[in-house]
Amino acid sequence: MTDTPAQTDVTAAYRASVEHHLAALLEEIREDLAAGLRAHLADVASDLRPGETLEHRLGSPDRLAVAVLGYSPALEAFQEDHATVPPSRAVYTS
Repeated sequence: MTDTPAQTDVTAAYRASVEHHLAALLEEIREDLAAGLRAHLADVASDLRPGETLEHRLGSPDRLAVAVLGYSPALEAFQEDHATVPPSRAVYTS
């Protein structure tokens, strides 16, 4: 399926919104994620059925940004070093 100019504009707007949610990341990580995101969105957009949108298929841009952050190989080392896990038992402070 060939993208129409309107589909390309919608895909670009969706991508820009997701990238906006990733703006606080270090530039190197953000650029790596953005490159993968562009490829993924182009692939998904090419498989959309008539009337279906990226948001129908992938959820809102902010939700996709959270998913991208949660599964990024670029962030694995950071996540391992800075993971926040709830304590296994109650913690009392006085």
